[in-house]
Amino acid sequence: MKRTHALVIVLAVAVAAVAGTFAALRTAQLRTTATPKVTAAQIASQNRALDRAQAALNAQLRRQPPALPPLPRVGTPIGSGAAAPAPAGRVVYVRPKPLVRVIHRSGGETGDDHELSQQSSNIGSTFDD
Repeated sequence: MKRTHALVIVLAVAVAAVAGTFAALRTAQLRTTATPKVTAAQIASQNRALDRAQAALNAQLRRQPPALPPLPRVGTPIGSGAAAPAPAGRVVYVRPKPLVRVIHRSGGETGDDHELSQQSSNIGSTFDD
């Protein structure tokens, strides 16, 4: 390795180290300025709003739900005493017609089919010398 190549590599590593140190120091400074400035009055108003919401939820929890209607007796049809509903009709499943998709691809018409048909016709024949 030539000295100029080594010098370029050393300078690149040094620049990367300086940039990394700068970024780390800058991140540490951002942390100190990122603390929110909230006054005690704002915190107290938020606490009061949360207390009101909690009291409303507790009041709803204490309320009784409305009474449910009575259940129908077993054996009586549901509704106004009318006759039992007619049985459902028979369901017949009909299969759909099959879909046939033909995808034409290039390169399938090379004439090999003709050679294959000649070979298959010669399979049963015998050759006499």
